[in-house]
This record gives sequence, structure tokens and C-alpha cells, in this order.
Amino acid sequence: MKGGDSKNFAAKVLLLGEYTVIMDGQALTVPLKKFTGAFDFYDPETTPEELSHESNKSLRQFLTYLQSTDVQNQFKFELDVPGLEEDIKGGLYFHSNIPRGYGVGSSGALVAATFFHYTAYNKLVTDKDDPVTLQNVRQQLAAMESFFHGSSSGLDPLTSLLGKPLRADNQKKITELALPLFNDSFQGKVFLLDTGKTGNTRGLVDWFKEQVSAGQLNAELLKALNNQLVQALIQKNFYFFESFMSQLSKFQLSSMQPMIPENVRLLWHKGLDEGNYALKLCGSGGGGYMLGLTRDEKHVRKTFDQAGFPTTFLMI
Repeated sequence: MKGGDSKNFAAKVLLLGEYTVIMDGQALTVPLKKFTGAFDFYDPETTPEELSHESNKSLRQFLTYLQSTDVQNQFKFELDVPGLEEDIKGGLYFHSNIPRGYGVGSSGALVAATFFHYTAYNKLVTDKDDPVTLQNVRQQLAAMESFFHGSSSGLDPLTSLLGKPLRADNQKKITELALPLFNDSFQGKVFLLDTGKTGNTRGLVDWFKEQVSAGQLNAELLKALNNQLVQALIQKNFYFFESFMSQLSKFQLSSMQPMIPENVRLLWHKGLDEGNYALKLCGSGGGGYMLGLTRDEKHVRKTFDQAGFPTTFLMI
């Protein structure tokens, strides 16, 4: 990459599919272009030293992981690891305003940037609509991102890489979706709620898997609710979407409480009790953003402003 133009990669929002995507459930993601990241090289005159050095140190750890033969054996596309190593020694860092631990794909954007700049990605562009090529790209991105979370579906970095809304079905087939997903006839509005805390993806994913293995969490019900939501959204059936959203919200509140920060649980209950909005996880949870659905934007803004939680409505 040295001397080449760097590309910006957007954050993402996993609208539907949190946790079920690692169980071959359906998922739906959209780029969140409010936040982006890109590779850059340290310049003592313009670059904050602490920021770049911390990122460069993290890249060195990522490089060690990528140098593993076991990891590289999972790749379908050759990764220029020596070139990456040379650039890291030359001061490469990932300049990003994507909040970490917020469920919007900070690691996914970094992985997408690494894949884009250190594989022959431009030669893949003509084949990217081929399902086999796209699936191979997703598998490699998943293997790369597993460094950060211990497990990855590959969907986050793929969304950042392509910069388009994506749907993954239960056969792992990837389909690009056209915007807007929510049109005028679809009465609900989607928003992000900032909990003011950060989450721990790896720890929560491990907890989820343990609960499923022990039979303490009904993964099949979770997957069914999620898949019905995806179908309702694709079919623009707001009545069913709103109904299944409420059911999913109740399920997560009762069965996945460690993923819901204590400071928003009362508001989570309030939305379900009064029916003005419904909240769900956005990514792994534990902090960061929660995702909400409402018919009444004004009410939601007032409710959460009074409670001290910023909200961002998504135009998707």
C-alpha cells in the first residue's frame, strides 16, 4: 500500500441477526457512513502520536495473527502479509472515528481495509456478484476478524468492504439490497440509542454459546423471531415487523439480560409496557448502541433526551 491512495471504510449497523448469524440464521446489515476509518502513515507534523502509536501496536498484534499458517490456510485469496509488515514498520495505522465496543463494526472496517489493500481485490470486482466468490471473500474476512472477537460471521467486514446493505439467508447466500429499506408506506422509524457504555463482544459471545449448549437459552426461538423479522422487512409488512420486533425485544430482555446494560433496562421495559417503541440489541450488546423501532419519533426523542440518552434516527 505504501504510496498508494487509502480508501475510507464505513461502519455498519446489524439491523437483524445479532447472535443468530453465527447459527446460520438470516441477517441484514447496512453501512453507517456517519463513521469511517482508513489507513494512514504516521507524520510527526500532523498525526497525534498517542493515537497512531496505539493503532500501530494493535496492527502489529493483528499481523502476528495473520502470519499464522493455520490462519492463512483458511484464505482463498493471497494476503500480502510481507507488504503489510513493511507498512506497519513504516508507521501504518488505522485512522478511525468508529466508536469501539459500540456494535457498529470498528474491527470490521479495519479488516475490510486490510483485505482491500493487501489482496488483489481490484481483480475480484468483476466477479464480486458471483455467489462463490462472495462467499469465499466472506469466509476469509471471517477468519481475519476472528482475531478480534474469537468468532466472526464475516458479515461486518463484508458490509464495510462493499459499502452496501446486505442480506445473508440461512444458506449463507449474500444478496445486495437496494435502499430505502424503510419507505413511506413502512410506518416505523429505526433509531440508535447510545448507552454511554462499551461492550465486550468476545465475552458475551462466549456466554451466549455456553447458554445455548446448556439448554438455558432457546436459540431456535431466537432464530425464528429474527428470520420472521427479516422476511417482514423484505416484504414491507410493517404490521408483522412491529409484532415480531416486540416479541424479540421481550425475548432478549428475559433471556439475554447480560447483553442489556443496566442503565437502559427500565427504558426497555417502558417501551414494551407502553407500546411506543421497542428496543433490541445492535450487535453483541453489553453497551454501545441499542437499536429501536417506533412510530412516534417525537415521543422517543423526548423520552430519551429526558433520560440522558442520545438517539440517532437512521435514514435507511
